[in-house]
Amino acid sequence: MPECAFITFGCKINQYDTQAIREEILDLGYQEVAKAEGVDLVVVNSCTVTERAGLKVEERIKSLTRKNPSADVIVTGCISEDDRERLAEIPGVTHLVGNEEKHRIAEIVTGAELSTGPIRRKSREIFGLKISGFEGRTRAFLKIQDGCDSFCSYCIIPYMRGGSRSRDHQPVLDEAMRLADAGFSELVLTGIHLRQWGRDLGIEDGLGRLLTELRQIPGIDRIRLSSIGEGAFTDRFLQAFENDEGLCRFFHVPLQSGSSRILEAMGRDYSLKDFTEAMDRTRKRLPDATLATDLIIGFPGETEEDFQESMRRVEEIGFAKVHLFPYSPRPRTRAARLPDHVSPEVRHDRMVRAREFCERVQLQVAEKRLGQIAHVLIEKTDPDGGGEGMSREGLRVRVCEGEAVRGQEIPLLLESVEGDKFLARPPVREARHA
Repeated sequence: MPECAFITFGCKINQYDTQAIREEILDLGYQEVAKAEGVDLVVVNSCTVTERAGLKVEERIKSLTRKNPSADVIVTGCISEDDRERLAEIPGVTHLVGNEEKHRIAEIVTGAELSTGPIRRKSREIFGLKISGFEGRTRAFLKIQDGCDSFCSYCIIPYMRGGSRSRDHQPVLDEAMRLADAGFSELVLTGIHLRQWGRDLGIEDGLGRLLTELRQIPGIDRIRLSSIGEGAFTDRFLQAFENDEGLCRFFHVPLQSGSSRILEAMGRDYSLKDFTEAMDRTRKRLPDATLATDLIIGFPGETEEDFQESMRRVEEIGFAKVHLFPYSPRPRTRAARLPDHVSPEVRHDRMVRAREFCERVQLQVAEKRLGQIAHVLIEKTDPDGGGEGMSREGLRVRVCEGEAVRGQEIPLLLESVEGDKFLARPPVREARHA
């Protein structure tokens, strides 16, 4: 039986796509092995969101081809033109498959040729991939949208994934039912622009409605969202969360910069006022929600005052998690051609200060949770009976007492914070809910 291995870089969408490709390859009679050495086939799902990410993928592929000299190595995912030229020169890489043909990888393995015609940016064939499980996980990802029309000045993703497209309504429900039948009680909805789901299907403000429908599927106890834009926080959307505690109140909402001037240069489709008002509405209607964000540090033209404005926004909004990214110029983007690029030294200094500042804010936000009860889905267990999991509010929690069972949701009293985790035990007295 031929052996295969799968390597995934980047976002939750890539993880979903790899799972779908895995299921199709295994159906061909391949056997998956954990260690990619001496195998017959390697599929690499790549990421090129930053220059560093692209170089990391290239280094790994070179290593894989050395360890698997007789294997077919197929590289798919987000591949920039520069990446494509470099990867094509690596001996052992047999196919470079863009996102628009990712759904055909099993066909390609069996001898089908790649398409030679023009790329269809709005093709719905990308949703040809589907899954029936998510091996090794207690939560399953469910892709409902792909692509982007925003063309932010720094971002290469619209060129890599094409225009925004929604997965049809019924296939989303059908896949959710398959995952529920496979024993998954929590789904994580994924997409490049989740809030745009339904627009191209003629469904306005459809995400809140879809969430409600998914929760009606027997066995689906929790639904979580991956990254989502501020424009999603409409009345219908917030009302869905108010009415159903099974909709996890964790919102990762990318801000990217706390400076209005820099947001405009980034070409973001919201103003700072739009963003802060959306977060204020969320705080008022869902006071127990966890808010997380992304920030780009050192964007061209960013001054020290712009940087400080970003830090002020982090503190004012009270983000529980902040993902920091140093600006990385990408080919074909407008930002790469902007003047006044921040020097690497200044960018590094701001990254160091931003990490220190955000860690302090995150700790302050976390400490406000102490004494509350969180409902935690156990993801892994220890031989001594402890374990670790995630709460409905996106809190990473470690069980210090009692017996934890993988895949089970249990109430836990949050007692202390250690790094990015809460330490907790089963409640023995009344406590406030998280």
